[in-house]
Amino acid sequence: MRQVVIAFLLSIIVQTYASSVLHKDVCQEGGNSSDVEIFITSTPVHDEYIVKFSAYYTIMARQGFLRAVLKSVKRWDIIERHNPAYEYPSDFELVHLYENVNDSITSLKRHPLIVTVKPNLRVKRHLKSLGFERFNSRQSLTSTDIEPSQFWETIKFKSRGLKRSVPRQITSALNAEAIWKLGYSGQGVRVAIFDTGLAEDHPHFKRGRIKDRTNWTEEKSKNDGLGHGTFVAGIVASSQDCLGFAPDADLYIFRVFTNNQVSYTSWFLDAFNYAILKKIHVLNLSIGGPDFMDHPFVDKVSPLEYLQFRGL
Repeated sequence: MRQVVIAFLLSIIVQTYASSVLHKDVCQEGGNSSDVEIFITSTPVHDEYIVKFSAYYTIMARQGFLRAVLKSVKRWDIIERHNPAYEYPSDFELVHLYENVNDSITSLKRHPLIVTVKPNLRVKRHLKSLGFERFNSRQSLTSTDIEPSQFWETIKFKSRGLKRSVPRQITSALNAEAIWKLGYSGQGVRVAIFDTGLAEDHPHFKRGRIKDRTNWTEEKSKNDGLGHGTFVAGIVASSQDCLGFAPDADLYIFRVFTNNQVSYTSWFLDAFNYAILKKIHVLNLSIGGPDFMDHPFVDKVSPLEYLQFRGL
């Protein structure tokens, strides 16, 4: 029951997220903002393919299947993925196919345990149609396509750029206090934030609430160098300044975007598998909308696949 209540509250967050950023109504310092659109673009990575299996297999089993199929192909290799999920059973592998690509893909698809072979995509998250006065500044900035760091620079560690000009909290606007009084403030609920990371000791979160931080990018840090991930985590579980909806929830931080807002399908797939292993209850994914041509991604987020793996 507790998970159901918190999941309902967090579903409201998805609807109110944009308005809390675009309109000067709650929990933000002075400044006018309007017409912020977050969207994604994706491009195939040259010669990289995601081979999806029908079930979850160990590393040795997955690579054995591929070597058996591609034994006559001279130039191909398995791309190593150094992340927390790789040592566990997985339902896919990432390969380089340098020659006879079409024939290799056809051969792979004929294997009884291989479901699909699709290109690995490079995903880029953008801000578009932005016109606003920068927080704490009299200088206005208007652009149709700016770097994300320009917009989010005021909501980094220890200053989430929260609206303080109006005293009302966004949680009050949605009457979250009524749920808290019933004892539902996120206790025992595991929430994953797929975004740009979060500082381990961020003061807006209760001690011990940040349960795990993992990095799925090629960058070394788990911290948020942009601010977007910190902002989203605050909406979920902040206990200071601008309050979150579930301040007692357990946060699991997945850094799947670089500071330049770049990610890859393979990063997401590994991160999703790890979230399933961690038995995450609620997963927040802010990418600006689905790319329905990215079949491995769409298949992974399918509720049916998640429930199947959980045995429900």
